[in-house]
Amino acid sequence: MIDEIRDDDRLSFLKSSQTVYGSEVFRANPEYHKVFLAVIKQSMTQSLSAITAEMAKDANSVIKQLLPSDSKDWAPICFAPLAPVMAARLSAKAFVGEPLCHNKEWLDISVMYTVNAMQAVQRIRHWPPFLRPIVQYLLPEFKVIRGQIKAARKIIEPEIAERKKKIREANKSRKAVPRSSDALEWMGVQAGEKPMDKVLMQLLTGLVSIHTTSGTTLGLMYDIVSHPEYIDSLRKEAIEVLQEEGGWTKTALYKMKLMDSCLKESQRRHPMSAIFMNREAMQPVTLSDGTCLPTGAMIGVPTWPMSASGSSFYSDPDKIDGHRFLHLREDNDMKWQFITTSTEHFGFGHGKQAFPGRFFASNEIKVIVAHLLLMFDWRFAKGDEPKSLSLMDSEFVPDITQKIWVKPRVPEIDISSF
Repeated sequence: MIDEIRDDDRLSFLKSSQTVYGSEVFRANPEYHKVFLAVIKQSMTQSLSAITAEMAKDANSVIKQLLPSDSKDWAPICFAPLAPVMAARLSAKAFVGEPLCHNKEWLDISVMYTVNAMQAVQRIRHWPPFLRPIVQYLLPEFKVIRGQIKAARKIIEPEIAERKKKIREANKSRKAVPRSSDALEWMGVQAGEKPMDKVLMQLLTGLVSIHTTSGTTLGLMYDIVSHPEYIDSLRKEAIEVLQEEGGWTKTALYKMKLMDSCLKESQRRHPMSAIFMNREAMQPVTLSDGTCLPTGAMIGVPTWPMSASGSSFYSDPDKIDGHRFLHLREDNDMKWQFITTSTEHFGFGHGKQAFPGRFFASNEIKVIVAHLLLMFDWRFAKGDEPKSLSLMDSEFVPDITQKIWVKPRVPEIDISSF
């Protein structure tokens, strides 16, 4: 059934997003969606190696600023609020470029817009769709995000204007047109002559990226610290790969196979939603088993077959096995990589509408987690391990109050040199 619905054009992911999450939050304009996909699938993917190198260059200093790096003893931290800050700061250069990637006000907005927009989603989805265009003006959560959009415009629009000015001046003097290598630039290229709200697009791109990357990073760190037997092996792998490849290259990230396996296993056990591959029927659809979907019907795939007891997809599904997908890759290397979707593992969706930013997210998470493990020791207080995920509507939510104890360590290699 997954293969049957994944690429059926009569079943719309975009329309389902409008219905489930509310277009009042995500402004899921079809033209914006096309530009977003083009930016992620084409422009960003082509520049992924350079983007990853820049993220790795910044990771050391960002993590030192956020974690107690000057302490010699164990110290408790709440990692949940730090994960989106790390994701936002490391991805900022790829999204808005210089000098905005260092603008503290913009970085704060990009993080908090993600948090506040998801809260707005939770509130407005309780109202029927026909009332949402009115209700959005009555809910305090929407007042907050409208204020953040206004503040974002004051930061980004002058940069857009400055870039346009430089292009005009270059054309006038017949010099090479200056081009930036970031999503702000790519949005203009992909949109062409079509009108495009680049500020809103930036916020939405950041929302999708930060929410996915930080949530997956948080889940992985909880799992790794709960199973410390993997920590030394992950450190050893990162050290060996970086020394062999001389840096954060595409090959280096590919060779971090244990890290990749742990990521995929963590996503299997702790999916971000109870239902993936949401679709809305744009016309009557009859499935192969005879199920008739009328226009407007919603359909989705539950994630429990990946993770719950009795899963037919995996042996011993209740166990977190960091080597699970490492072993499976021995028979089919491509199928069981973290970035690969399938009918057995659809943490990023499946088919042509699978999450397009998964390649970027995978690289960023590997960079973050490798630095965290090499720079710090990690443990939970005895008897104080993370609680099970809570279900809020259809979203799984980790315990964001969970404390982790950390202690700075001297890395075996100078990771800031790569």
